[in-house]
Amino acid sequence: MGHMPDPEKTRDSASRVQIAVALIGLLGVIATALISNWNNIFPRKAPAPTASAAPAITAGSGSAKRIEHSPQGAEPERSSEHRVHSNGHLVIRATYFYDLDSGTERDAGADFRWEPQTMKTWFLTPQNGAAFYVVGPAEFETVKWSDMQRFPYSKEKIDATDGASNRIPAGTVIAYRTDQGRLGKLIVDEYGFNLKIRWRTYD
Repeated sequence: MGHMPDPEKTRDSASRVQIAVALIGLLGVIATALISNWNNIFPRKAPAPTASAAPAITAGSGSAKRIEHSPQGAEPERSSEHRVHSNGHLVIRATYFYDLDSGTERDAGADFRWEPQTMKTWFLTPQNGAAFYVVGPAEFETVKWSDMQRFPYSKEKIDATDGASNRIPAGTVIAYRTDQGRLGKLIVDEYGFNLKIRWRTYD
């Protein structure tokens, strides 16, 4: 007489097979999801940016302007203007002497005298070998170092008599070579018994 299988054991075995199949299917779904979303789950770190010097920026006319830096060891571009020795404003008092190297009122080493010969006749009189050239009415900054190098300077008195003969009315630029050989320029801001000037002497 043959042995009959136990129905309980058969059902239990079938259930285990179904569970195993379900687990395998679930693992397959999870593996597929991991592979599809790997970069989202484990994002790659972005490489650190390479350090570099940011270009300097200055305000331009409506846009940013880049400043180009000279290579190390290269000679910087020379300025078109010479180095300033002295500059400023002066009130030139009648009969007094003035030194344009230092921009001071002094007798010793003076470059000119504001000289009245009468109450109506005035001269700007060079002193101690200094020389002058009347440029004429001009903007102060338009007279450049290159201009001052070529002017025909004179040690003659400059007529400053009030009237038609006056060569230095307000707004006149005068270039000069001081007694120490420096070049410079001044502008007459106000003409009168006392003059008001701006001066700039270069090295």
